[in-house]
Amino acid sequence: MNLTSQLDGTDQWFLVIFFILYFIYLGRIFWIAGRLNTTARSSVLKFILRSIYFILMLLALLNPSFGDLKGTVKAKAKEVFLLIDISKSMDATDIQPSRIEKAKFEINKLINQFEKDRVGLIVFSQDALLLSPLTFDKNALNLFIPKITSALLPEGGTDFNPALELALKKFSKTKAKTQEMVIILISDGENFGNLNKNFLAQIKTRGIKFFAVGMGTANGITLQEGQNFKKDEKGDIIITKLESKGLRKMAGATGGRYLEINTVSGSFNDLILSMDDIASKVVDDHQVNVIANKYFYFLIIALFLLGLDVFFTVRTFQL
Repeated sequence: MNLTSQLDGTDQWFLVIFFILYFIYLGRIFWIAGRLNTTARSSVLKFILRSIYFILMLLALLNPSFGDLKGTVKAKAKEVFLLIDISKSMDATDIQPSRIEKAKFEINKLINQFEKDRVGLIVFSQDALLLSPLTFDKNALNLFIPKITSALLPEGGTDFNPALELALKKFSKTKAKTQEMVIILISDGENFGNLNKNFLAQIKTRGIKFFAVGMGTANGITLQEGQNFKKDEKGDIIITKLESKGLRKMAGATGGRYLEINTVSGSFNDLILSMDDIASKVVDDHQVNVIANKYFYFLIIALFLLGLDVFFTVRTFQL
């Protein structure tokens, strides 16, 4: 039997004082019984009864445990990389307050929905940056999300290749056979790079679940540059639009799914439902000692004896 707590010095002194006072009480009972020429054996029985249930209660407080059983703990989770476009076009306000702010709001809800999954953050424009590695720490992720802005990387066009390459590289360090891997690419679809189809082929052959989320509207909107509208090399005002065609092709090539947010009321609800359908796999299992706490046995017996003490009185003196 194991005792998971111990009596401290105060408790020990309490026990000593209790028994000293009780013995003084018994001594007084026997002295009175002797003066009255009678017996005090019933008081002795009471003392024995009270001592037993008092000790049982103390044992219950010590949390006694029997056995040293072995158990297997299995942790199940998905591994999810969020690839977030932070190019200047994501500052467009065709979705209020902006495409990137709307994406951040929905990402925060998504992360908190899947507390048992490991999530990583990659931001990209022309280059890619690992903002957070795969982690269970949702508090840390929630600290990173507000920092996602178009100023994190040097201004330039949008290229999906660096972000996909970085995600695949980080996934290669995980146990691919035991972990369900997911890539969620969030962008307005304006890709100025030549997409490397080899990355899409790897996603499909490795069984990585792929979601492309389009942010923006088909009509688009102008971009502000200070107090003026942003213009191209010809001097024409730039109108940034959601380019869903490329994102749809990526989803089709990987056997994934395309979703779209083009209004303020749009949400990641469909994405969350799709994520729910992906079965989590075992990412870790290990043997642990399982201690069976048996305090209630002692407590039940002590309460039963306490009931006998309360409800059944004995006559101490025969007058």
